[in-house]
Amino acid sequence: MNYILPRATLLASIIAASCTAHAAPVRTVVLDKAADQATSIEIRHAKGAGAASDLFTTHYYTGGAMLMAWGNQSVLLLCKKSAYLKLPGMKPAASELPLEKRQMIGYEAMMAGYGSLASISGLVDGKIEVADDGSEVRRQAERSWAYGVERYDVISQRMPNGALRVRALKTATVNNAKPSKPGDTFSTDDDQAARLSELGAVGAWTEVTIHDTPRRGEINAAFPLKDWVSVTGDHAATVGEARRINGCE
Repeated sequence: MNYILPRATLLASIIAASCTAHAAPVRTVVLDKAADQATSIEIRHAKGAGAASDLFTTHYYTGGAMLMAWGNQSVLLLCKKSAYLKLPGMKPAASELPLEKRQMIGYEAMMAGYGSLASISGLVDGKIEVADDGSEVRRQAERSWAYGVERYDVISQRMPNGALRVRALKTATVNNAKPSKPGDTFSTDDDQAARLSELGAVGAWTEVTIHDTPRRGEINAAFPLKDWVSVTGDHAATVGEARRINGCE
């Protein structure tokens, strides 16, 4: 018995087969491993649809030094015992802050980069896929919160220069909370509202771009530290002197 497929079904089948045949091969990338091999990582974040984005960049140097920058602010980490702040326009000035506050600024700068990368890594179980032809690979992901889930579109791509780009765009907040009853001590309306207020807005996004070239050597020992403020209170004039004072290997 002859069977004739409906014209629309036949067309859909042809299109699906064509797309499958021409789909670019993909490779799995472990984000932590990519970050460990990075020479620099750029993090962009916007608080909502149409909002201006912020840029936070970390550069990695041979010997373990890191330079973190956002706006006109910078933190230079030479080793675990040695970090310097350059925060023009800050009030009070960095030089007027107690050492504990300076150290906290340095720590928060370092964690800002790690935190954004960890947030995206948690959404995708630490792994993403990238297409060999540089096209975008999309997937959906969810993150639990106290009363439901947040939903995201995650886009990953290998850029023409070899950099790895991953963007997480929030698409929905699912709230399964029920109105509390008189006498409830848990899941009260106030608690529900407080937890909801902690979440990012729909349309907010974070993008991480991981570069593995060009390789960077050590920071030049003659690099001047004028206008940089030590978190330990020393007054080193150059990077070389700072390494010696603080025992950086």
